[in-house]
Amino acid sequence: MAVKLNVPSMVCESCVEKVTDALKTVDADAKVNVDLSSKQVTIDSEASPESFEQAITAAGYQVNEV
Repeated sequence: MAVKLNVPSMVCESCVEKVTDALKTVDADAKVNVDLSSKQVTIDSEASPESFEQAITAAGYQVNEV
């Protein structure tokens, strides 16, 4: 199942790495696509969208569903 999230506080490549690492803690096999210019993250995983939102928030970033 694909989940699309908006991460407005993501502003640089370091942020992209931190967000990706946080998502991989939820599901190491998830396919993660981060678009820094649109500040959107797409995750293809069977894990719940809420678990990904919590991981991003725990990493220090604001997150909204698209």
